Amino acid sequence: MKKIRKVIKFLSKKLNILQEKVNMLYVAISILVVVAIGALIGSCWMPESYNDVKNIVVGLSTGIITSALVTVYIENINARMDKKRKVRYKQMLLNPLYMSIDRLYKRLILNINEYRVREEYVGYYFLPIKETKEISEFFDSLRNIDFEKIEDEKKDNNFKNLMDIPMIYYNEILSQYKGIPFESLVLDNIISQEEYEAMKHFDIVNECARLFELVSRGQMERQDEYRTKIQLMHGMTIFINRMMRIFDQIVKSAKIDNERIKNYLDDIWYHEVYVNSEEYVERCMKEMESRAQYYDEHPELIDVYEEDGEEDQLYKKINTAIWSCDVETIKKCFPEIDKNNKGIQSMLTWKLAKDVMKDKQLRRMYYEKYGEKYKVKKEKRWWERG
Repeated sequence: MKKIRKVIKFLSKKLNILQEKVNMLYVAISILVVVAIGALIGSCWMPESYNDVKNIVVGLSTGIITSALVTVYIENINARMDKKRKVRYKQMLLNPLYMSIDRLYKRLILNINEYRVREEYVGYYFLPIKETKEISEFFDSLRNIDFEKIEDEKKDNNFKNLMDIPMIYYNEILSQYKGIPFESLVLDNIISQEEYEAMKHFDIVNECARLFELVSRGQMERQDEYRTKIQLMHGMTIFINRMMRIFDQIVKSAKIDNERIKNYLDDIWYHEVYVNSEEYVERCMKEMESRAQYYDEHPELIDVYEEDGEEDQLYKKINTAIWSCDVETIKKCFPEIDKNNKGIQSMLTWKLAKDVMKDKQLRRMYYEKYGEKYKVKKEKRWWERG
């Protein structure tokens, strides 16, 4: 008996699933059409004495088939219109959430990867990702750092830039997400049952809201605040990744952001990390040695080089001094610099020239020459560029 009950229960479940998937109206129409076609075919074998009955059968059958086709056509149009209406309503309702996720994602993923580049980690993190174990381990390593004991100014600035995310970005997402009527949306077929099941779990959102409240109060010690912010960033990264698994629209927007951010990060890596690395210096030294050897073998070309104008020679001399950190050579060259030569002034404000220009006498000479205080030129981030 138990086996029979299990079989009956299994069959009833399968029938319920089948009923949900199959449109019963189309089933009824299909049955009527089959019956009508059968009646039409059967009328062909009716004797002439039944012409009146035959005409009635043919009329009814063709009427049923015509009505069925019209009904299917109208039902199909209505279904399409209803689907479009639901899609528009879904976009209207969820678009504020999409936009708030996009705003936070750009800032969050940029800060994380910019920190990794400047601290010389290998590889970038871009969402969506299938496995979050690696990025979670990265956040765990950040939480274990004793923020108070960081003495290096560069590292300290890198950490500050990492956590420089306006709290309003977090608040927007939390407010938008908690304001969505999930049950109503799934009952009205605005979102699917799968989307509802994926979105209804509030554990990670509640945890992010709790961390947001702690940071917003501003009553924590510096180290505790730092760790809480890192934890909030971690939670929001996992949450956004989960949303991307549900909504393709967020993924499309993220892919565009990912490409732009990657180009910006590659630019930072080359101009601020690689050019200051031992590998780059060794490469430059080898190139200089090869060039020197080439001119030793072709001395007739040296005269061509020396025919450069005085300003060009001065530019090259200062450029070489910057690369070799030769402060004294730059001091000797300063009286010869034309203050209207923006090329040399721009070169002196490179980040690469920052170490050389730490010299107080050089800074004073710069002020006397250009009439303004020395300041390293700050490169704009990609979203600030025109």
